[in-house]
Amino acid sequence: MKEILNNKTFIKYLNIIVGCFLLGISINIFLKPNTFVLGGVTGLGIILDSVFQTSFGIPFPIWLSNILINLPLFLIAYKIFGLKFLGNTLFATFFLSFTLAVTDFLPEFTEDIFLAALFGAVIDGIGLGLIIKNRCSTGGTDLLAIIINKFLKHIKISKILLCIDATIIFTGIIVFGVRPTLYAVMSVFIVSKVIGIVVDGFDFAKAVFIISDKSDEIGHSILNIIDRGATSLDAHGMYTKNKKNVIFCIVKQKQIPELKEVVADIDGKAFVVIANVSEVIGTGFKGMID
Repeated sequence: MKEILNNKTFIKYLNIIVGCFLLGISINIFLKPNTFVLGGVTGLGIILDSVFQTSFGIPFPIWLSNILINLPLFLIAYKIFGLKFLGNTLFATFFLSFTLAVTDFLPEFTEDIFLAALFGAVIDGIGLGLIIKNRCSTGGTDLLAIIINKFLKHIKISKILLCIDATIIFTGIIVFGVRPTLYAVMSVFIVSKVIGIVVDGFDFAKAVFIISDKSDEIGHSILNIIDRGATSLDAHGMYTKNKKNVIFCIVKQKQIPELKEVVADIDGKAFVVIANVSEVIGTGFKGMID
């Protein structure tokens, strides 16, 4: 049992599973009943379900729309990027559909729209945070943005994603009106903050010091895998008097889980210090006058 609990792959998939269940709970208890459209495929699913019930008198379950919308995106992504690119996203996307189906029977919370927006956003943020922390996503608009960026490389993925989600949220205004959409926008802000806390605290960047006998290999991996710059500093131990190389680098908070994984794979005995950074000015972060 102890070996299973210490297994990285088991912990990774357990986090993804818990994250998907939290998303299902958030959507079915708080977001869908109050018509909060936060963007993404599930937001589009809330709109489609409402339109089908109003126009045809039949439901269009979110778990079903999640599969039907993601399926062609996966096929296109497979054609362009290959199966390796999709990785754990396939599992997370279809498991999310499963959790959306099994949590659909849970009681809906509609007594207080503000509390619904607040708790829905917090639970949603924790769920997404657990998934992102394990270097995974649930496909949807993220995948669509990556596909579009393949053909429109001059437009950043973040901007494409913003346009897609903004379009879905605007559609929510047309279908449900302004009031629930304003609460949804508030929820989007809360979700983003909670994701940041779950992934790695409040700060957008971290200063990392790594002391290891395999500093060259670790430094090379930071440059090529994490795509961040690193500096090697000469040092010596005050107790042992041995010469040491210290790697110093600044990474974004969402890259910390990947950095830990890289260091652990190369040198499980490495000494790592991760510190909060209040501001970083330079390439990869922001300019002097930003």
